[in-house]
Amino acid sequence: MDIKQCCADFYQNDLIRLLFGDSMHPGGLGLTKELGEKIFLKKESKVLDLACGIGTSTIFLAKEFGCNVTGLDLGQKNIKIAKTNSKNAEINKIDFQVGDAEKIKLESEIFDQIICECAFCLFPNKTKTSQEIFRVTKKGGMIGISDIVIRGDLPVMLKEALFQFICVLEAKSEQEYEHYLQSAGFSNIQFYDKKDYLLRLIDDIKKRLFAAELLIGLGKFKIEFDIAKIKKTLQEIKTCVETGLVSYVLITGTK
Repeated sequence: MDIKQCCADFYQNDLIRLLFGDSMHPGGLGLTKELGEKIFLKKESKVLDLACGIGTSTIFLAKEFGCNVTGLDLGQKNIKIAKTNSKNAEINKIDFQVGDAEKIKLESEIFDQIICECAFCLFPNKTKTSQEIFRVTKKGGMIGISDIVIRGDLPVMLKEALFQFICVLEAKSEQEYEHYLQSAGFSNIQFYDKKDYLLRLIDDIKKRLFAAELLIGLGKFKIEFDIAKIKKTLQEIKTCVETGLVSYVLITGTK
């Protein structure tokens, strides 16, 4: 299985959904709104939500800003759920498609803004992905990314603990993200540190993990992961965030 499918499966896993919640990223929909505001979403905007998951942010953006949004995700299960969620929300300004961020099968220069939440780090070929994002963005359009950043080498024990979720280890530094976007053609790259949201997410996951343990104990939930190892890994990640080695940022840029 290639890394892209590995990452898609990772975010379609029932335990991951339970621990992360529907938004699947730090800050939830509040930070999604802030990102939308930073790239000036409006009613007339035509937006691409890249790696949209089950469509939580896609639906929110269409509701909050009144814009037309296309959700693209590699996971067929995700898109199936997203379409159901969209139908239930009675939103008609949304389109969901199964697709690869490295080979976006859409016309060039058709989107005013591109949003990619907590997913850019997952793409194996970030150079190709950046080029594809640039291609489908209109001249004068904007990119808005939220993602994990890693500013140095992670502790060996943490790397080993995260190895089964190899896509998580693909996060880069601000300088590397800037290089990918600038090389593709984007300019005026801005970064906004949001590490407090990452710390809150870690605390929320710990609470949900406790709930998961109760469900497992009652025989209502089965998982393949070591709960004790997950707890230890969470604490190690929290320490890395507190020391600045790991953080979460919003990134914006203009074509």
